[in-house]
Amino acid sequence: MSDTQSRELHGEGPVRYSPERAYRPLVSPPSVEDKDACAIYASVRKDATPSHEPIERAIPALQKMLHRAGNVDGEGDGCGVMVDIPRKIWAEEVRTGGHDPSLTLDDAFAVAHVFIERSQDREQVRHDARELLGQGGFRILAERIGVVDSTALGPTAREEEPHFWQIGGLVADASRRERVLFDLMIELERQLGVHVPSLSATTCVYKVMGAPKILGEYYPDLRDERFETIGCFGHNRYSTNTWPSFKRVQPFSVLGHNGEINTIEQLRQEARMIGVPIQPGSSDSQDLNRTIDTLVSRDELSLGEAMEMVVPPIVNEIRSLPADLHPFYMYLRQAMGPFAQGPVALIARHADECVFSADALGLRPLWQVETGDDFVFSSEPGVVAVGEMVSEPKPLAPGEKAMVAIDRSARRSTLHPHDEMLRIVRDRWLARNRAEAAGPYDRALQTGGPLEGGDVPGYSDAGPEEPVKVADRVLAGFGWQRDDVKLVQQMASNGAEPVGSLGYDGPLAALSPERQNLADFFKETVAVVTNPAIDREREMEHFSTRTVFGRRPSIAAAGEDTGTVETSFPVILGGHHEMAPLSDQT
Repeated sequence: MSDTQSRELHGEGPVRYSPERAYRPLVSPPSVEDKDACAIYASVRKDATPSHEPIERAIPALQKMLHRAGNVDGEGDGCGVMVDIPRKIWAEEVRTGGHDPSLTLDDAFAVAHVFIERSQDREQVRHDARELLGQGGFRILAERIGVVDSTALGPTAREEEPHFWQIGGLVADASRRERVLFDLMIELERQLGVHVPSLSATTCVYKVMGAPKILGEYYPDLRDERFETIGCFGHNRYSTNTWPSFKRVQPFSVLGHNGEINTIEQLRQEARMIGVPIQPGSSDSQDLNRTIDTLVSRDELSLGEAMEMVVPPIVNEIRSLPADLHPFYMYLRQAMGPFAQGPVALIARHADECVFSADALGLRPLWQVETGDDFVFSSEPGVVAVGEMVSEPKPLAPGEKAMVAIDRSARRSTLHPHDEMLRIVRDRWLARNRAEAAGPYDRALQTGGPLEGGDVPGYSDAGPEEPVKVADRVLAGFGWQRDDVKLVQQMASNGAEPVGSLGYDGPLAALSPERQNLADFFKETVAVVTNPAIDREREMEHFSTRTVFGRRPSIAAAGEDTGTVETSFPVILGGHHEMAPLSDQT
């Protein structure tokens, strides 16, 4: 311990605060120390002109938020940035390889960042990867192997350190660039067991098991003045619900977020149903990233559309929207579902579109700050000096999003608030599907249809007109027991739920000596990070008994009438033959 730390520890005099000192405990640390929360930071140049300055600002900004990070044995547990491809650096690499350096400016030029585990045969993996890339239509122009400074890492990170391999080349079919690169990323990970932080024609990801200061020291690229970027998206702390490792450090290929995905298994199931290649053993953060990346790269949605589909507005927010937006956003909810609501503050970028989102309850803060040169979104506004702000910092409201569109040709980045983004997303979606617009539901999407002036379908107040008497044998058939009936009677008489313990503390259904209802064998995997008593909206979403029967609405053909029926209970007893599909309900 230094003399300065000793004086501070024993109260012999004040010592000026520094994030590094606050980050390192004055006594021996435990093996894992959790701090406040993750830190996210993003900046986009207003003039859409690449510069080294965004990197110079991002790393100190993340460093200032070390109190929001965690550490393992005194080391930072993860930090990373998503930036533009450093084309000046790659131009020199391509020239050294005997090719025209101007190829790095071609729309078909892309860069892959690959992590190869230490236990793997590096030469064999690189050989197999080159063959796979060539077969997939990717022509390699240059490679960079191990351009890192391993001495910057702590002991724990050094044990986990993978082999860092960078590949630059051209996509043969530029018209299908995004799909080709996405498929290659999936196949590299699936066939070779590597981790691909990024494979893109626009951006690349640098990440490390360590604090922000370590990130800048570990990658010489980030200190190179030739490295220029329009936007810099940073994250400080690893993925949630997992043990930290290099591959779980955020940001990922599209996004980084602060918080957790509550319905982990439900999101995976819904994602697989629309063909998302969820990777086994991935974290909730990686699942969310893969879902959005699939919608954008494979299904050709814009980032704004994918974000509104995967993280849609809650029902009360839809009710408050203009009437002509009601049917479209309920359609998005039926196409995917509200299974990534968080609590999570999220920053995302794909190509030249950026989206920023706060969770439905505003439990994970995201601040919008504007300087003379940049649009900044951060977990804390204090990372930007007050003298640089041109307006008051604005916290995004619960469920609010914002979008920044980068126009390189016009040298301008445009900020769209959420009310503009809602219509941009709706108009894009309908424009793409207008050729197939034929069904009544599509006409409703475009005009407001039967929903105009009415309630949102499936979420109006429901219930029998007269009291229903239910026999004991019917209750037993649905798994009700005497205690359940008493609980309902007490709530009905007192108007309040009895106070009791949270969670289920009985044996698993398969191990219980008593008869168990079929439903008791199924449990939902949920990361409970908020108090259900204050999380009414999300609890209604995730634990509602309302059920949609029928085929999932297609994200590729909004005009298709699926004949979907929504009920208030998941069991159909018969007698519903006259029930109209949602597309015809008012």
